[in-house]
Amino acid sequence: MLKAPQSMFGQLIAYVIGGGAMTVFHAAVYWLLAEPAQMEPYLANSLAAIAAGLAGFTLHSKWTFGHGERQIGAGTSLLRYAIVSLLCFALNSFWVWLVVKNMGRSVAESIIPMILVTPWLAFALNRFWTFKPKG
Repeated sequence: MLKAPQSMFGQLIAYVIGGGAMTVFHAAVYWLLAEPAQMEPYLANSLAAIAAGLAGFTLHSKWTFGHGERQIGAGTSLLRYAIVSLLCFALNSFWVWLVVKNMGRSVAESIIPMILVTPWLAFALNRFWTFKPKG
C-alpha cells in the first residue's frame, strides 16, 4: 500500500485522487440508479452515498489521512466520518432538490455541484476533524 501523506499538500493530492474516485463512484451509482434504472432520485442518491461512504472510509482512514499510531481511535474516526458523510449527503440531497426537483433540470446537471462543491467540504472536515492526528 502507498505511504500515507503527512503534509496538507500531500493529503490534498491524495484526496483529489482517492476522493475524486469516490466522488465519481457516487455520481456513477446515482446516475445509473436514477436514469437507466429510473429510481426516484432521492433514493438513488441515498444508496449511492452509502456505497461511496463505506468505500471512502477505508480509503481515507488508511491512505488519504492515515496517520498510523498518531491517528485518533478507529471508533471515533468512524463516528466522525459518519457525521461528515451525513452532512455531505444532506448537501447532495439539497443539490438533487434544487436542480432536479425545483429547477426541473436533469439528473446529470445535479451531479455538477456534487463534484465541484461537496468534496471540498468533506476534505476540510475530514482533515481537520475526522482524522485529526493526536497531539
